[in-house]
Amino acid sequence: MLRQHVQRLLRHLPSCAGMGLPYMLGLLFCLLTPLRCLAIDNVTILLSEDGAAYTEFASSLTSQLAQGSTAKTTVKTLYLPTLKTDELSRNAYNQLLIAVGTPAMTAMAQKPPAMSVLNVLVPRSTFQKVARQYGRHQDPHHFSAVYVDQSWNRQLALIRAALPASSRIGILLGKDSADMMTGMQTATKEADFQLNMETTNDDSDLLPALRRLLANSDALLAVPDPAIYNRNNIPSILLTSYRQKIPLFGFSASYVKAGALAAVFSSPAQISQQVAEIIQGLPAHASLPQPQYPRYFTVSVNTQVSRSLSLEVDDESILMRKLKAIPERAQ
Repeated sequence: MLRQHVQRLLRHLPSCAGMGLPYMLGLLFCLLTPLRCLAIDNVTILLSEDGAAYTEFASSLTSQLAQGSTAKTTVKTLYLPTLKTDELSRNAYNQLLIAVGTPAMTAMAQKPPAMSVLNVLVPRSTFQKVARQYGRHQDPHHFSAVYVDQSWNRQLALIRAALPASSRIGILLGKDSADMMTGMQTATKEADFQLNMETTNDDSDLLPALRRLLANSDALLAVPDPAIYNRNNIPSILLTSYRQKIPLFGFSASYVKAGALAAVFSSPAQISQQVAEIIQGLPAHASLPQPQYPRYFTVSVNTQVSRSLSLEVDDESILMRKLKAIPERAQ
């Protein structure tokens, strides 16, 4: 067992030469006491703001880390708007920072890569954009993420399970979501769906593009692009799709409450469970896993919308079982 730990840690030594004396001493300590170094001791949660979803995540993660093998992990929560430079540790060894939300992720992407950063409650496209912009895309083991959005194959699986006869999927893309096109094309082809896409660059052509899209679609799949799906546009999008009797599949519980037929999503508590499991499996040098989609999720259905559209949709528990039976593919 000791030999295995030594070999694993030695593999990281060449890439750690620039990490400083404290980091190297920490690795040496791990060589001498390997069993003690199988978990992170200090976790800092950096919230973008004092919002409900962010605080729910922080509270849930803190609670989960207080149990089991991470019971001795020290957890502190900081807020980006009031963050002071000296509040972040300069010692990378045995430390992990959880950046919650896009503003916190963007702020940490601009910091020197002294500490491993795991970003949460951020869309995949936004994470990739920020990582490329600040040169962090080449270091996924120290700047990684658990996305807030679901994988394409899981979302398409929900549409297939809810509407077995559907074959044409419509997606409205904006300038911030155009890079989703390739992944979506691959996923719809594998799922045997016909993909119809319309691109809009501003609000003035949003509804004309939406009407063209709905005329050739059996279902509309919303994507987390704030330029399109924001509080100003959502009512018009939902009403237009409803009038044309084309169901919309959202990406959060709020969409279902507002009038989407269904959605698959992960709550902050579910994502915190996944993050806790990641932390529990981390070595002391905090070499993070590759960016990943949520492992735990929930399905929600608006039964009133299904009745209004004369659609027979399985209940949420049946849809959940169907989605859980489908293996996830790397995307």
